Amino acid sequence: MKLCTLHTTDNFMELMSDPFTKPFLAQHPELEQMDIADSSLIKETQGAGYATPAVARRMYNYMMCAVDAGADAILVTCTSVNTVTKKVRDMIPIPVISVEEPVAEKAVAAGTKIGLLSSLATSAEPVKQTVLEKAAEAGKDVDVRIAVADGAFEALMSGDRALHDEKVREALDKLVKEVDVVVFAQMSMALVEHPQYDIPVLKFGLLSYEVALEAMKKAAK
Repeated sequence: MKLCTLHTTDNFMELMSDPFTKPFLAQHPELEQMDIADSSLIKETQGAGYATPAVARRMYNYMMCAVDAGADAILVTCTSVNTVTKKVRDMIPIPVISVEEPVAEKAVAAGTKIGLLSSLATSAEPVKQTVLEKAAEAGKDVDVRIAVADGAFEALMSGDRALHDEKVREALDKLVKEVDVVVFAQMSMALVEHPQYDIPVLKFGLLSYEVALEAMKKAAK
């Protein structure tokens, strides 16, 4: 079986592959893996404030390229484009998973006041919609509160991880006082070290890969 990870940042080796993809593959040596990355996807989404039709067309084409390359599932690692991921995947003949979906389910199970912490404003609203979708599926009413660590994403893209992490921690320290559970809205935030709190702080990572693996196994039956 082969997993394709679809990224919207050129920094995917540092942010996704080294901390998550490689350990996952070490646990599952029977798997193959391939990456597709196009940083213009996030730049266009940021500029427009939403994932545009042009972004959707390119994502569809990339997904079909993954199919042609023999992929058995696709994991999209960017939450800012998840509205496109959910729409396009019905046209793709293999499972397509948006990285936040498994964590959204855990957040809904953990509380009713759910905080979303993002380093990029365009990621917050799409993740909120996923949380609300999972809450509706569970028959649960939730209150979703968004906080953005302003400037954190820009600091990370410029190579200043220390400043990125500091801004995320500052925003997190405020948000935990208002909610039952916090979700980090981007995979690029998952490596931020922070104090332990009395509430869960959920991050994207290996859980999303495991869900992709289960989707591949199910599709193969």
